[in-house]
Amino acid sequence: MSRVWRTWLALVLFAIGTSLITPLIPIYKENLGFDDTVVTLFLVCYVAALVPSMLTLGQLSDRVGRKGVLIGALLTLATAQIYLATEPGLGGLLVSRGLQGLATGAFFGTCTAFLVDAAPPTRRTWVAVLASISVRGGLGLGPGLGGIFAEYLPNPLRTPFLFHLGAIALAIVLIATLPETVTVRSHRKLTLRLEVPPEDRRVFWTVLVPSGMLFSLFDGVCLSLIPVFEVRELHVTNYALVGAAGFLVLVSGAASQIIFRRLSPSPAITWGLGIASAAFIGVVIGAPLGSPAIVLVAVAITGGACGLVFKGGIDLCTRIAPQADRGKLISSYYVACYLGGFSIPLLIVGVLADLIGLTAALGVLTCVAALASVWTIVVGLPSVAQLAPEDASGA
Repeated sequence: MSRVWRTWLALVLFAIGTSLITPLIPIYKENLGFDDTVVTLFLVCYVAALVPSMLTLGQLSDRVGRKGVLIGALLTLATAQIYLATEPGLGGLLVSRGLQGLATGAFFGTCTAFLVDAAPPTRRTWVAVLASISVRGGLGLGPGLGGIFAEYLPNPLRTPFLFHLGAIALAIVLIATLPETVTVRSHRKLTLRLEVPPEDRRVFWTVLVPSGMLFSLFDGVCLSLIPVFEVRELHVTNYALVGAAGFLVLVSGAASQIIFRRLSPSPAITWGLGIASAAFIGVVIGAPLGSPAIVLVAVAITGGACGLVFKGGIDLCTRIAPQADRGKLISSYYVACYLGGFSIPLLIVGVLADLIGLTAALGVLTCVAALASVWTIVVGLPSVAQLAPEDASGA
């Protein structure tokens, strides 16, 4: 196996473990008796640790080398999985999610750089795209496997995490046996800040931030509240089906980026936002119809549309920013997505679910997302044409 594919395998093995917990949330909720607001904290705690880790530890790999950061992240993730396998209380669950976020922030950016470093110069763009798609695909495999383990194997709150410890061990071996790619170490100071080039700020705040927040919020709801929705509102008892929601929303998003890889940024964002807002109606009507099938189809379509929005955002960053500013803009976009969708907005949906019911809260989310999508398309996207006319024409 080549260096690229060995690194890719380590990336996928890592990604699976950070989302294994998704289909287990309804079991924790039943055992520990917490409400829907707390359900959203499973993602909020994850992101609260991920963002500062992403902003700092990714830079660290330029100074101490990729392999040290990657192995450290894998060991941190292993610590979280071991703790989860002990079936801790609510506080322990949230601490474990924080550890997973810390590991993820260090791993994904560094492993992507390690993957690109290993590729021939003529293949590096393709490898970077492969990494982006594989992260979403690997994260999607986590809920799918977690649901299967929970349904068909004993000890559902232990088995998935013990299984993943074996995957982590394999990933550590893969990374440890690869050559280091950073031979000249940087001595720049570590910084913890977002940087958006001045000429890109209008597009960033009117297009990239709102579209990134919306697709991340849809993802976040599907990874936290939809498993609870399936169990409580639809009376689903098969945890493989519960895990299917997280699997479908993420894997369909990875697939759509491949299928529509030639779609230009503005159409990708426009169609993605429109389809996601419309498709999520299927989740809301699934409750009165009592149809898990409708909900899962709606989740899959929503995920595919979110993949288009993400693809459009990344493509837009690479098109409008000069090479010297491209990394800063993409990093800022990632942080905006995580903070915008997986923090306060997701908590608000959880609080609404406790106040007015989960189905009604998802209905409010659908209406607000539709209005925000229309604003982004009508008000925000024209700024792309003003900044770069060739993007508006779909070049």
